Amino acid sequence: MQPSRSWTLFASAPLALANLLSAQNSPVPGTGELGGPIRTLAAPELEQWLRGRKLFDHAFHESDGLGANELNADSCRGCHQDPVLGGAGALELNVSRFARDNLGLGPFQNLPGGQAASKLRPPYVHGREEYNDDQADVFEQRQTPALFGAGLLDAVPDAEILAREDRNDLDGDGIRGVARRLTVDGRTEIGRFGWKAQVPRLRDFVKDAMAGELGITTPDDLRGFAMLGDVDGTPDPEIDEAEVEDMFFFMANLAAPRRTGSLDPQVTMGELLFEQIGCARCHAPELAGPSGPVRAFTDLLLHEVWPEDFRGMVEPGAAAGVYRTPPLWGIRLSAPYMHDGRAEGLTGAILLHAGEGSPARRAFRDLPALEKEALLAFLEDL
Repeated sequence: MQPSRSWTLFASAPLALANLLSAQNSPVPGTGELGGPIRTLAAPELEQWLRGRKLFDHAFHESDGLGANELNADSCRGCHQDPVLGGAGALELNVSRFARDNLGLGPFQNLPGGQAASKLRPPYVHGREEYNDDQADVFEQRQTPALFGAGLLDAVPDAEILAREDRNDLDGDGIRGVARRLTVDGRTEIGRFGWKAQVPRLRDFVKDAMAGELGITTPDDLRGFAMLGDVDGTPDPEIDEAEVEDMFFFMANLAAPRRTGSLDPQVTMGELLFEQIGCARCHAPELAGPSGPVRAFTDLLLHEVWPEDFRGMVEPGAAAGVYRTPPLWGIRLSAPYMHDGRAEGLTGAILLHAGEGSPARRAFRDLPALEKEALLAFLEDL
C-alpha cells in the first residue's frame, strides 16, 4: 500500500517520534503543505517541531496556570485553527479592545488595565469581564491572523523593511508607509507582527500571546513581552524557556501558503492589474529574505487605510486607522477580511480601503467588470 504523505514525513524518524505524533489531536500535513513543516527536518528538529505543535494544540487547565483571572482561549489552537492548526480564526473568535477618545474629539486615553478586553474568565474565578461604559467610548474588534510562513517574515532583514519607507511621500503617489519603531530593552527594533506591527520578533509574539491570550507566565528575557507572574497559585513561570523555544520552532517552521498554481490567463491578467492599479505599492509581491524571496504580498509597513475620522485604538507610532499591511498569501483561505473582519469578501475589502489605499480602491472601482473578475481571480489564486 502506498504510504500517506503525512507518514512519509516520519518514515525515517525514530519510533519515539511516531509515538509523539500519536499523541497529537490531528494528523500532521506533509512537508510544505499548509500546517506542515516548511522543509524536511532532521530527526532532532522534527522532534522539537512536534513538541511545539503539541504545546500549541494543548488545552491548558487550572493546574497549568491557565487564566491569571482572564483569558481569550484555553489553547493556541482555540483561535488559530482555520483551515488547519496554525491558521486564522473565524469572526466569532475576534477579541475586543476598548479605550476612551472622548467621542472622537480626543485626546485618546487608555483606561486602567490597558486596551485589551479578555473574552473569558476561568471557571474558578468569580465574576465576568466588565468595563465601565461611563469611561470607555471607543471599541475595536481584532481578528486572529494565520501564522503560516511567520518564520520567513521573522527573518526578513530590518534593512529590507526600512528601504521601503516613504515617510514624506517623496514619490508623490499618495502612499507613505512607515516602519513601526519599538523600544525593546533600551534599543530600537522594527515591528513586524500584529495588526499594528506592535511585536518585533516571533519569539516575542509567543510570549506576548501566552500572556495576553492564555494568561500563562513565561521566563523573563528582558524584552518586556512575557508575563512574569500572576496570582493563580501555580508556580511561575508556568511554562519554561525550553517549551517557549519549542513553540517558537514550530511556528517558525510552519510552511508558507502556496499559490494554487492556476494557469488560467484570467489569473495572469489579474496579477498584472494588481500591479497596474497600485495594490502592489503596499502589498509588495515579495521581500528579500536570507533564503530567497518571501512572496507574502506585504511590505510590513504601517499605512493609514481608514478615513480621517476613523475611531479605533491608538498606540505610540500607530494612530487610529493605521495598520500594518497584512500578507496576502493564503488570502483565499482567511475570510472575512480587514483588521476586524467587517468585509465578508475580497471585493468588500478592496472597497473599504481609504486613506493611502484610496487610489487603488478608486482604480479597482472603475475597472470594467471582466477586469474586476480577473483581479479577484488572481487574489483567489494566492
